Amino acid sequence: MTLAIVLTVFASFLWGITNHIDKILINTVDESGSSLKTLLVFSTLVSGIVLSPLWLFFSKFSINITTISLICVLLSSFLYILATYFYFIALEKNDTSIVVVMFQLIPVFSYIFELLFLKENLTTKQIIGSIIVILSAVLISFDFEEKNNKNKLLALFFMTLSSLTFSLYYFLFDLGIRNSPYNSCAFWFQIGFLLLGIIFISIKSFRTSFINALKNNGKMYFSLNLTNEIINLIAILLVNYSNIIIPLALVNVLNGFQGAFVFIIGILGMKLLPKYIEENIEKKVVVQKISCILISIIGLIVMFIN
Repeated sequence: MTLAIVLTVFASFLWGITNHIDKILINTVDESGSSLKTLLVFSTLVSGIVLSPLWLFFSKFSINITTISLICVLLSSFLYILATYFYFIALEKNDTSIVVVMFQLIPVFSYIFELLFLKENLTTKQIIGSIIVILSAVLISFDFEEKNNKNKLLALFFMTLSSLTFSLYYFLFDLGIRNSPYNSCAFWFQIGFLLLGIIFISIKSFRTSFINALKNNGKMYFSLNLTNEIINLIAILLVNYSNIIIPLALVNVLNGFQGAFVFIIGILGMKLLPKYIEENIEKKVVVQKISCILISIIGLIVMFIN
């Protein structure tokens, strides 16, 4: 059990690294002025090409899937990219450590979907925990001196959309793996990325942005995106392993430490890689971030721990 807890916390640390890599990529604008379009192509086409063979191997080349699972998984891949798009927009407008804390809204929306579609009942602790998490997301987005508050509020709006869409992705993917093997669903999930990537690359503006990025920063874009996908895959595998040993509720709480890791990595990055990593370390902002990270973790504990 101790090993599973350590692995889950380490997975949160790995996801914290990917969040900062995302921010670096967002800040690297190509000649067309649209890094978002380039990142969406990399997140779909390149990811699908690189990772679908891996999941094919993990599934032992058995990719049988039911029709209902296939529909759910392909829809979930679309929702994942849409949620990622909203997340990228939020990253453009605020610090990584602030944006990531808002991901704690995902379980809140998941409870709502369970209530609406699975007729589950919400407990008092779930309701209170959800309110605490929502409070932390609002507080971390608020600038008490009203400087750049518009950007922070926009980041809150897009992260709310992102969390809502991510929760829909989790909901549909969960429906998919209830009727088909997990590895088969993961393979078809990557095929969904590949199909979306083909659609994106067929659109002139996306294709132009992608080609310009390859010409100007090809090695950086490809290496960072590939590194990001590999780190993300390792984190997913670690959490999936931990889910077998420890309760899912504990995994969800431990994942709440992702925001803390993002903040710590941001501070270290400011010292070691100031050219690439940005983090507002003004005293009042640091206090605000730490307070909201702690509040969000408390909210998760109230929601998930009996």
